[in-house]
Amino acid sequence: MIGKISRKFFEENIINRIGAVRKDVTVPPRNGVDVGIIAINGSYMAVTTDPLYIDRSFGFKKAAWFAFHILASDLFTSGIRASYMSIDLNLPEEITDEQFNEIWDVIHGECEKYGIEVVTGHTARYAGVSFPMVGGVTLMGVGDKYITTENASPGDVIIMARSCGLEASIILAYTFPEYVREKLGNNTLKAIQNKFYTMTCVPEELMAIDYGIGDRITSMHDATEGGLLNSVYEIGYASGNGVMIKYNGIIIDNDIAAICSLFNINPMRSISEGTLLLTVKPEYANEFTEMLRKNGVNASIIGEVTEKARGMKLVQNGKESEINPEEDQLWGAVSDGIRRGLK
Repeated sequence: MIGKISRKFFEENIINRIGAVRKDVTVPPRNGVDVGIIAINGSYMAVTTDPLYIDRSFGFKKAAWFAFHILASDLFTSGIRASYMSIDLNLPEEITDEQFNEIWDVIHGECEKYGIEVVTGHTARYAGVSFPMVGGVTLMGVGDKYITTENASPGDVIIMARSCGLEASIILAYTFPEYVREKLGNNTLKAIQNKFYTMTCVPEELMAIDYGIGDRITSMHDATEGGLLNSVYEIGYASGNGVMIKYNGIIIDNDIAAICSLFNINPMRSISEGTLLLTVKPEYANEFTEMLRKNGVNASIIGEVTEKARGMKLVQNGKESEINPEEDQLWGAVSDGIRRGLK
C-alpha cells in the first residue's frame, strides 16, 4: 500500500518493539493517537513527529506552510500548545539557496507566530533525495494536563469542523489543474485551490484549548490518512468504545464533492488535513459548535461515542453500516492520473 502503514503492520511489527518501557511515558505509540505524552515533574510533554513534506506543485512558500501545519495540527490535539521544534532537512542536491530560504522563512515565521523555538536540527543536501519527502520534524510542548483520543467516553458528542475530503481535493486541484478546469470549470478549480490555507486544525484546536479540555473537550483528532471514516474509527478504537455517526450531519462542500466524483474517490475515505474531529461532553456540544460557526468555521454535530458493544456505525437513509478502516483513496487517484498523463 501507499502512504501510512496499516494498523495490522503497526501492531505486528512495531508496537511490541519500542525499546525500554519507561514509567514516565504515559502515552506510548498507539493506533489512532496523534501524540506521545511524557510525564515530567508534575507536567506533561506532548511529542509528535512527521515527514517534512514539500510538494512543489504548491510552490515553496505554500508547501512549507502546509508542512508546518501538518505537524502542528497533530501536536495541538493533545490540548497542549507547542513550544519546541527539532527539524531534520535532507534536501535534494538541486535545491537552490533561494528556494531553501523560501521554505525556511515560512517555517521561521510560523514558529514565531505560535511561540515555538527551533532547538536542534540537521541540514544538508544529499544525492538520491527527491521531493516531496525531504526530512522530518518533531514538535514538542509542555502543559499541566492533556487529552488524546483515548479520553473519549460513551455519551460524548462528536463534532466535525470543516468539510471532509479537504486535503485530497486540494492536492488533486494543484496536481491536475488543467484536467479539473476542463471538466469542472475555472470557478470550481479556483474555489478549491483557494481553500489551501484552511488545511490546518490549529485555530480550532486553540479555541478548544481555551474553551476547556478534559471537562468539556474530551479529545481531538485530525482526519488525515483514510479520511473522516478512518478517523472516526480511530476514536472508537483508541478509547475502547463504539461510535455512531449520521451521514446527514457530515459536511461535504459542493466543490469538494465534485472533484472527488471526477476522480472517483469517496471524500469520507480520503485524506483531509484541516478537518478536525472533537468529542465533547453533551452539555457543551451545541455551544462549542456555535462558537466554531461564529468564528467562520463550518461545523456540525455528526454523532456520538457509544458503548463498545454497539460497534462502529454509520447511519445513512435509516440503515446502519459498519465503519471499518480502509486504505486512503487519494493516492490511487493520483497514481492513476499520472499514468493517464493528466495535467
